[in-house]
Amino acid sequence: MAGRKAILVVTGTKEPRQRMWESIRVLGPGFSANDIARRSGQMPREINDYFNALVKAGIIGVIESPKGKGGRVYSLMKDEGAEHPRLNRKGERVYAHLVTENIWRSIRILKGGFTAETVLHTASAGGVAMTISKVRQYLNSLTEAGYFTKTEWERNIPETYQLIPGKYSGPRPPEIRKLDSLQVYDSNLGKLVYVKTTGSFGADHSLIESGVALLRTRDLLNEWLELAQSGKAVKPSADLLQRTQLELASTGESGGLQ
Repeated sequence: MAGRKAILVVTGTKEPRQRMWESIRVLGPGFSANDIARRSGQMPREINDYFNALVKAGIIGVIESPKGKGGRVYSLMKDEGAEHPRLNRKGERVYAHLVTENIWRSIRILKGGFTAETVLHTASAGGVAMTISKVRQYLNSLTEAGYFTKTEWERNIPETYQLIPGKYSGPRPPEIRKLDSLQVYDSNLGKLVYVKTTGSFGADHSLIESGVALLRTRDLLNEWLELAQSGKAVKPSADLLQRTQLELASTGESGGLQ
């Protein structure tokens, strides 16, 4: 439509708040939580949590507040671009994502073998604060998930990591998700690539595994929703079909769709 402002969007698999933010930008002058829920496919409670943070940060504002059960109407006050604002519940900026982004980028730059200390030095460029323990935790988690090989510490020679050929999946850093289990989610591939459900002593593993399956199923539903909302006659990819078929074929022990 002539005169309509073009909205840049992030491509690839998106986290829930990214989907909310893109919907907010499209409906900028006026929108409710229900509008964003319908457009983004996200849960109302999560949308309201994000709205509260955005209001406190001065990014969106309430323009109508009907009495009774009617929903508030908001307006976008400050468009910060394609990437969603990362905020805590108080509306304060959070920068934890920059740590893993810098670590992942540094690994790509260093190539060959590298130590945690080398990654720390390279990834700290630009003033992003991080600790050696945080770097080791990230590297060890991805090693366990099959991204790196690692030589153990010997006397005065520190442990060395090396990226396994073919394991660089893209520019976005794999996320470490911890419930009572270790989970590695690769947003470049749009799926959980590793799950370890040992958990703490006495943990209910059936609940852990169901939670993992729920995350996996939700990611699949988001991909199908994004495809449906594109408005184009696009066939789903072979990978998406295969992952959906596997999820539908899951048996009781996985906690997936039955």
